[in-house]
Amino acid sequence: MFTSVLNMIGRLPGRSPPYRLFWLLSIAVGSIILYMLLAFRYPLMASLADPRATWALMVDPTSINLSYHLAIYLGLTVLYMLALRLLNAYLSDSRRLSLLIVGVWLVCSAVLLTVAPGGESHDIFDYTFRGRMIVEYGANPLAGAPEELSKAPFYRYAAWIRHVDTYGPLWEMTSAGVAVVVRFILKASDLWTTTQVSCPRSPASCKMLSVYLVSYRLLAIALTGVSAWLIMSMVRRNRPNLATAALAAWLWSPMLLITTAIGAHNDAVMIVLLLASLWLLQRQRWLPALLVLVLALHVKVTVLIFLPAIGLWIVRRRGWLRTIGVSTVAGVIGVLLSWLLYAPFDGWSTLPRMLHERSIFLANSPWHVIYYVLYIQRHWPKEMVLGLTVQLPTLLFVVSAVLVALWMLDFRPNRWKRSPAPDWGDERMLWRTIAGLSLLYLLVGSFWFQHWYVLWVLAPAALLPDSILTRVVLPCLSFGALSANVVADFVRTPMPKAAPRTRLYALVVLVIWMPALIAGGVAESFRFYRHRQERKQASPRMPSD
Repeated sequence: MFTSVLNMIGRLPGRSPPYRLFWLLSIAVGSIILYMLLAFRYPLMASLADPRATWALMVDPTSINLSYHLAIYLGLTVLYMLALRLLNAYLSDSRRLSLLIVGVWLVCSAVLLTVAPGGESHDIFDYTFRGRMIVEYGANPLAGAPEELSKAPFYRYAAWIRHVDTYGPLWEMTSAGVAVVVRFILKASDLWTTTQVSCPRSPASCKMLSVYLVSYRLLAIALTGVSAWLIMSMVRRNRPNLATAALAAWLWSPMLLITTAIGAHNDAVMIVLLLASLWLLQRQRWLPALLVLVLALHVKVTVLIFLPAIGLWIVRRRGWLRTIGVSTVAGVIGVLLSWLLYAPFDGWSTLPRMLHERSIFLANSPWHVIYYVLYIQRHWPKEMVLGLTVQLPTLLFVVSAVLVALWMLDFRPNRWKRSPAPDWGDERMLWRTIAGLSLLYLLVGSFWFQHWYVLWVLAPAALLPDSILTRVVLPCLSFGALSANVVADFVRTPMPKAAPRTRLYALVVLVIWMPALIAGGVAESFRFYRHRQERKQASPRMPSD
């Protein structure tokens, strides 16, 4: 039945334009309604009454409520896939459709601004507290933990109170900028309060906190819009007939909308810099592209996973000697730039503690299950288990990333090279490689998996809106990742703290990856069957006796 609906939607662009617009509007209205159900179910202001509130705590953590929430995610995923099918079949760079896509994205984002953040994650509360650490107290979030300011407002809402921040100085500067702007707005509107009675006990303090939360969300939404422009600009230069589909693949993704308009994750800063680097690479601005990548590194170090693809791509376009030359210049300038960015935050001396604290936590990955079984249940030495579950996946990813990048960019033995030779002026090969490395990292190298990490795959995949990865696999992976987050909260909430967690952790991993693996397998099977049928039809028939 679902396949029949997809085929019906796919045939609609062959009819008159009003039919195309009607179906796209229907999908948009359906999505807005589903996002409104989330907003009605988990209101922002009501959630602030409990600093540790999750969506499971705001309703009864029953199987019925869990099913209701998962049904919303499933509906959003199906509608998103239908929209991509429709726009990929349309094959037109339409200004009208582009404006519709942007308008619907803004409406959905506005609706999600009113949703409680705790069920998505508590990161936004940490952003708020650490931004205030810099602006209000002159503290350094890269050297000191929030527990040193335990009497400050909103302290009870922060999640990582005993650890320094895991992000780079460029994010800390951005966060401090948000805190400065919010303080100015609150003082100008007479909403600023200096009382030590904090939310949830003080309604005035809760209003302040809500303004901070909305401000971080607006920053993430604005950066998402910049990323959308970069995506559309790159696709228009490469395959203009897919520009509208690429725009929808990015802006209408339920994962993107939820993680920006609700979670306000700082990945939006890293991704806009990554896309800016790809934009510059497309225009053969090699040195600026590498320097922008250095800036992205000072938001989140995760951007390092893209280096094998970008480095080998430049080699393909400019040769080894010129690549070494431009990389050396970029490295020298990058080190100086890094020193300048870290200087206001006590310099590079803050890095060892951050890297150590970041490497001792595991979550939502197969490595987390192994860690729990070996360390908690079987009492293996902690250092040995951490080496197995943290250092080993890192090593596996580094080796496999280099091999995959070499293979996908055709650095192969002559007998295995592609024939005919690829067109190295077509940047889609680079985009595929970056998307592949991102997915490989989540599968192999990530011992700490969070649902918003899927955005690292979505950003380059949106540049390839007609690929199976973008149309089928990623929507299903997004559904699984979002669902696993909710399942974990609803299952964990009624569990005693001392209860064994092996099954829960394994269930989370299964929910994350199973939809994407099934969808990818089915899609590849259909593609193989279709290719086989086409070969049969193309082959000459032997005359019968």
